[in-house]
Amino acid sequence: MTSTVEQTRPRTHLPFPQSTQPSSRNHLPSLDGLRAFSILLVIICHGAGVCGHQSDLTDYWGYLGVSIFFVISGTLITWLLIREEEETGSVSLRSFYIRRALRILPVFWLFILCVIMLKSIHAVTISSMDILRAFTFTHNYPFRGHEDYAWWLHHTWSLSLEEQFYLVWPGLFALLAKRKSVYLAMIMALSGPTLRVANYYLLPSLRGQEWQMFHTRIDVLMMGCLAAFLLDSPSWRKRIQNVPANPVLLASSIFLLGIEPYVVGHYTGHTLARAAFSMTVPTIEAGVIAFAILILVAGKASMASTVFNQPAVMHVGRISYGMYLWQQFFLYPSSVSSLRSLLWRVPAIYLASLCSFNFLEKPFLNLRRKFRRVPAG
Repeated sequence: MTSTVEQTRPRTHLPFPQSTQPSSRNHLPSLDGLRAFSILLVIICHGAGVCGHQSDLTDYWGYLGVSIFFVISGTLITWLLIREEEETGSVSLRSFYIRRALRILPVFWLFILCVIMLKSIHAVTISSMDILRAFTFTHNYPFRGHEDYAWWLHHTWSLSLEEQFYLVWPGLFALLAKRKSVYLAMIMALSGPTLRVANYYLLPSLRGQEWQMFHTRIDVLMMGCLAAFLLDSPSWRKRIQNVPANPVLLASSIFLLGIEPYVVGHYTGHTLARAAFSMTVPTIEAGVIAFAILILVAGKASMASTVFNQPAVMHVGRISYGMYLWQQFFLYPSSVSSLRSLLWRVPAIYLASLCSFNFLEKPFLNLRRKFRRVPAG
C-alpha cells in the first residue's frame, strides 16, 4: 500500500554543516553517539542494582536514557518519512513496516525465545501472560490491575510504546498534507500535561502508570518528530546554526543531569507541587532533549558532537538496540550485591550484543535496503 502525500515544497538541501555532513541522507550525525550515551545511562541504572547502590538518582538516569531513545526515534523516523516524501512524492507504508520489522523483530524474537527456553528449564520465573504481552507489544499497559512485571521482560514496556508509535504516526504523516503534519506534531508534542491530567481523572485504574503508557508518553516521541520538521526547515536550520553550541549543550546537560533529578527527589509525596511537576516536566525534558539534538545535528561543531561522532562511540550506538535487550539477562539485581561482578557482566553484555549484531541483525539490515525508496547516497 502506498499513500500519496501532497507535495508542498521542493527538495531541500541536507541540514548539516560541512564539518558534520553525513555520507547518507538516511543518516543524521551524532545520533549514534547519543544512543551510546543513552544505553550507558540504562546500564549504570541497572548496574547500580547489581552493586546494591540503587537510588532515586540512578533510577532517574535509566528513565532519562529511555527518554533520549524515544526522542531520537521520533526524530529519525520522521526525518526518513520526510526524505521519502520529498524524493518520491509519496510514503509507502508497506515498505516502512517491512523495514521496521526487519530491524526490530529478528533479534527481539530471539530474545523472547531465550526467555522461553530459560523458563522451560526453570532458570527464570516468569508468567506466560508476561511473555504474551511482551510478544504482542502490549507490555506497557497493566493487565487486570497487575503492574509488576518479571525482571526478564520488564524493559519491553519501552519497545511496546515505540511499536504503538509506529502504528499511529507514519499513517497520519502519509495521510495528511505536510503543513498539517507539522501542526499535528506540534500539538501532540505539547499535549503531554493535558493527557496525563485526563488520565488521572478519567482513568483512575491507570494512575501511577503515566511513565510507560502510549497515551501519556506520546509527547516525548512527538517532540522528536517536531525536531525533524525543524531540521527540514531552511529558516530554522539557519537559526540553529547561529546558536552557540557548547553553552547550550552545557545548559541542557545541567538541566537533565542536575536540576531535573534534584527536583524529582525534592518534591515527593502527594503534594500539589509534585502533581504539577509530574504532569509537566516530562514534556519539558523531551523539549530539552529535542533542542540538544537539533544543536548536535545541525548546529556548530561542539565538544559533544566531536565525542559523539568518534568511531568507537558510534559503534556502541549502532549496537545499542541489542545491548538494551541483552543487558537484562546480565544485570539481574540479586540478593548478593557485588561491584566486582560488573567486571564480567558489562563485557558480557557487549560481546552478546556484538554477536547479535554481526550474526543476526546485520544480515537483516542489509536485506532492509531492498525496501528503501530513498537512495543511501
